[in-house]
Amino acid sequence: MPHKTFILCTGASKSGTTWIRTYLGNAPRTDMGPLGEMQVWDAATEPGKAHFLMPTPPAWRRAEFTVHRLLGLRPRGKVLRWWLQQDPSRYVPWFAGRLARPNTRLSGDVTPGYAALSTETLRRIDDGFASRGITVKTIFTMRDPIERAWSLLKMYRRKSKLDDSLPDAEAFLRIFAPGGTGTTDPDYHVTLARLDEVFPPHRQFVTLYESLFTPATITALSAFARIPDRPDAGGAPVNAAGDRSALPEGLAEQVFPSFAKDYETVVARLPEAAELWPHAHLLTTR
Repeated sequence: MPHKTFILCTGASKSGTTWIRTYLGNAPRTDMGPLGEMQVWDAATEPGKAHFLMPTPPAWRRAEFTVHRLLGLRPRGKVLRWWLQQDPSRYVPWFAGRLARPNTRLSGDVTPGYAALSTETLRRIDDGFASRGITVKTIFTMRDPIERAWSLLKMYRRKSKLDDSLPDAEAFLRIFAPGGTGTTDPDYHVTLARLDEVFPPHRQFVTLYESLFTPATITALSAFARIPDRPDAGGAPVNAAGDRSALPEGLAEQVFPSFAKDYETVVARLPEAAELWPHAHLLTTR
């Protein structure tokens, strides 16, 4: 039987995951499912991600989904998400069914919220696929932590999740400065440690957003996923935020203590981050 692989991309958010899914999904013999983000394991197992739980669809939608599933037709994505969230034990069999098709050898789930998954949940996913002879490989892409935080703030502003009376700089400090409210996403070093507990190095692809779209990284990603290489596919990030304004002067220094361990951990693992991350130099000024 041809080797089957499942890609579990655990984020990070605002770090190129939409491009990763698009790139993988365009490869031959690949089925990445009907949703950009499945949002199953984070919603079902992490209290901080419970807002991703889908409301119960109307009865006729559920009936339609049952018919589609029994006939092997492509289901409506949001109803599928609800169905899988109701019982995550359905997750592995559903994806295994996609991979059982003769012309499919690669499938996967690119959900940035999975950066928050526990070691136990990651192991449950890995063991479930392994019991069916399917290899799980993980992808984790990381953006300069402070730049990523600023991008998140801009997203919150676009989605009206911030007090309109608060300037961006003040809102940024309230969330990300030491003692701030923070977000539901864990620090990079936490996610990396959990991935390392479950997956050996040869089943991990850890990279930087800042180099993700370069021919060299695309070639390495293609070899990792065992798909045809398209090094020219990184011309423009998919779903990139429209606001390109720079971080206001002085903010990076104020929030740096909140992210210091991430800078230390990632620079030690990927030394090129010292040059590619705009605020990594703050490590030497502490």
